[in-house]
Amino acid sequence: MTLDQLLSGSHSVQATIAIVNAHDEKTLHAVTKILKKTSAAFIFYNHQDVSELIRSFDLSQDVLSRITIHTFDNQEQALKHCLTALDQKEADILMKGHISTAHLLSAVLHHQSSQNIQKPFLNHVAVFELPSYHKPLLLSDVALNIHPDIETMKAMIANIVDFTTRLNYKQLNIALLSSTESVQPKLASSVQAAELASYYLAHPINEMIRVEGPMALDNIIDKKSAIQKGVQSNIAGNTDVIIVPQLDVGNALYKSFTYFGQARVASIVLGASYPIILTSRADTIDNKLNSVLFAMQILVN
Repeated sequence: MTLDQLLSGSHSVQATIAIVNAHDEKTLHAVTKILKKTSAAFIFYNHQDVSELIRSFDLSQDVLSRITIHTFDNQEQALKHCLTALDQKEADILMKGHISTAHLLSAVLHHQSSQNIQKPFLNHVAVFELPSYHKPLLLSDVALNIHPDIETMKAMIANIVDFTTRLNYKQLNIALLSSTESVQPKLASSVQAAELASYYLAHPINEMIRVEGPMALDNIIDKKSAIQKGVQSNIAGNTDVIIVPQLDVGNALYKSFTYFGQARVASIVLGASYPIILTSRADTIDNKLNSVLFAMQILVN
């Protein structure tokens, strides 16, 4: 399975994407690429005039017709109207524009609480296609949950199971990352991983989902390494999902995969009542396109 196979069919999905602060050149570059490659439409919720900047892209009338721009006095008004539009199904997907991640997600959580919507649990998932690995590899969390405890990891896994089910996964191998494959009392990540793995052994999600840990990275991605170490594992070298013990580990892996591993990547925030596209400033336009395609794919499943 490849990233493109996971995303097959999503280019033609009729989705409307809402962006707050789509008024910088980098965001508009990504928007124009997405418009040209997909059937999506965009609604901008801005507090700056972008008409001149948009004209500089020399877009066709067909592409321009799929952009709607609302301009407000300030960012807070723009954000409020954007989230209301998502509630009312005027838009299907929320995409980060020129706004801080913390501000955007805090607004999402506060807005949903104020609308008497149960406060969602959010986690960020990155999906990598690595030249050296035989299938897409999911990683969580690299952006939101700083030091997840066991209950937080259970919520992360629940969101990921729902996400992968929408992507038509039939089987899912989930590895709980540590620096060792054995429990070391002084190494919190190994203790936590072992406890969580034991929980899922006693309370399996279903027979097609396996959760193992603690697992070191070499055993997660390389069956031969696990055999040489004498590690007993049903998922070594065939892992679909890596759950990291803390955000800085996930962030380092994300950047290692993309910079050193030449990975293609797409990322999405799960758990809200709509997909949230939360890409890094350093992400390429193609990676942002892939993230949009993932969001569109889960809308139809």
